[in-house]
Amino acid sequence: MIRVRMGQILIRELTDADRAAISAWSYAGELSIYNPGPAAAALWAPDHVALVSTTGGDMVGYGTMGSEARVPGGAYEGSDEILDLGLGLHPDLVGHGQGSQALLALIEHGLRAHVRNRVRVTIALANKRATRLVMRLEFRETHRFERPTDGRRFVQYERDATMDRSDQFEPR
Repeated sequence: MIRVRMGQILIRELTDADRAAISAWSYAGELSIYNPGPAAAALWAPDHVALVSTTGGDMVGYGTMGSEARVPGGAYEGSDEILDLGLGLHPDLVGHGQGSQALLALIEHGLRAHVRNRVRVTIALANKRATRLVMRLEFRETHRFERPTDGRRFVQYERDATMDRSDQFEPR
């Protein structure tokens, strides 16, 4: 199992090897909706990033920003002022308290690259762990919708993009 300690996630460009590895990830139960499958390696957008443990060099997740993080059917008005983020955590890390660190690292990276007033995530309604995570980080629900292609239900959450003096994203 991959274990990461706070402050030890590096964000780098996603490589072809990373894409192939992520395409083989398999989530259990309600999270199986996130299983990408082998054909997905060719579909990854060039702006996806890898989240890597600095202690062992293991890829602990991936992220994306902007339009690639949006789900069809969502309410994305004001997107010039809001940073949309998507996060995929390695299946071995799901449920082991690593999501906060990964999401905070992605938010910090995203806000350095794209100055915005707010941060938004879109989460499948069935993903209770991700919902608890964003609620702990003081995101607030802003919109619920069904994806037109399959009727799957999603929830959008937003929060202010607050940075403290040390230039670190600060959960409220």
